[in-house]
Amino acid sequence: MTDTGVLAQIEAEAAQYLSAGEWAHALAEYSVLREIRSRREGPYSVTYLSNLHDCVRCMSQLSLWSDSDEACRELHAKYVRTHGRGEALTVDVAKHWAWALVHLDQLPPAMGLYLMTADALWDIDPAQARQLLGAAAAYRARAGLDTPTSPRPLLHEPAVTAALADLTDWLAGAATDDSVTLTIDGLADQVA
Repeated sequence: MTDTGVLAQIEAEAAQYLSAGEWAHALAEYSVLREIRSRREGPYSVTYLSNLHDCVRCMSQLSLWSDSDEACRELHAKYVRTHGRGEALTVDVAKHWAWALVHLDQLPPAMGLYLMTADALWDIDPAQARQLLGAAAAYRARAGLDTPTSPRPLLHEPAVTAALADLTDWLAGAATDDSVTLTIDGLADQVA
């Protein structure tokens, strides 16, 4: 069997494990593919980035937050360069990265990532942008932190800042923390 055939076989097995929810097996297979493709095709190849993204998905499912933080940092930077901040793949990685940071109790950088990604989505997907801003506001309120700051200048700063303030006010009026649901996608079921 050729090298290409072996890689195709590993890829097929990894996809089967992923679709079956066998995260540890899928992660092992995608990690092997990632290493091989990084060496052979380079760290910006489409297949390398795809395998790294699948590793991130598995790491999130397995609660491997430190590993996910490191992988997301690399993948997000590369997607921003190749796809842009508001593209679906970049946004997905930003969500996984912020979720890992939340679980690592690194709330300020997580809130900054939510803010920056919400700004990138402001014109493309306003509902998703508000969900991410809602997460920043909720984590800010829960931890008693200052207003989050974005690691990059915001293109829609006045609107994003106003929406963040509205969500913060709404959260202050929410009955309890139990009435606020936070997921990897941000604040769910907001009424603000």
